Amino acid sequence: MITKKKVVAVATILTLGLGFTVGFTPAYAHSVDSSPKSTSTSSVETQEQSPFTGYIMSVGDKYMTVADTPTKEEAVQGDWRELVDQGKILVVPIPEDGTYVVGDRLNVYFKAMTKSLPPIAILPTIEKIVE
Repeated sequence: MITKKKVVAVATILTLGLGFTVGFTPAYAHSVDSSPKSTSTSSVETQEQSPFTGYIMSVGDKYMTVADTPTKEEAVQGDWRELVDQGKILVVPIPEDGTYVVGDRLNVYFKAMTKSLPPIAILPTIEKIVE
């Protein structure tokens, strides 16, 4: 049986694995020919931010799960699998300076997201909504 913890654990493992793979890419490629005037801009950095609004349904050490539901109760007690199938779940990395609890309402703006289920926000900007 697949549980929320297993899905979040798999998503975390995949994210960390990809992060380590990218982290070991050599940074010295073409360093001799580069001039100080040229700057590199990632295509992700130039993209528009996509909005996602919802309630936090779980908080881990590195990631929180946000559900796009009309009420806090639906986010906390809703059918997780059904929400994933509807595209109403987003896994968001927790910023180092952030303190979040289950039930907080957030606006999440992200540059991109993974193609996993549920997707993981890339380069998110998080705003708490005070009600």
